[in-house]
Amino acid sequence: MVQDNGDGQILVFTYDYEAGEDFEVISQLETSTTVRILQTADGEAVPEISQPDEYVGHVVRYQVDGGPVSPTTLMFIRGGTISSGDSATLGEEATMFSPTLNLLSTDVS
Repeated sequence: MVQDNGDGQILVFTYDYEAGEDFEVISQLETSTTVRILQTADGEAVPEISQPDEYVGHVVRYQVDGGPVSPTTLMFIRGGTISSGDSATLGEEATMFSPTLNLLSTDVS
């Protein structure tokens, strides 16, 4: 379960967003990996993310029924915590957060 510190933020890539789907946290990314992903290909910061090291990246797997393998994707959290093995549900609504990085902002429950 995600523990929100009040100003938490959940980011997912637009092409991986599955509204209302349950997911399980598989592992946490190293900080250096998260920082590289949250920058442009040239290593530049985007206006929406001034401090990419404030985010914690995670590998998550959707718990979708009916498929041989559930989709795996990345999720970035700022102002909250979640641990490997935790499960939660992605929010039903999302807003565009960073068009440059193709990231949406949503919530989890």
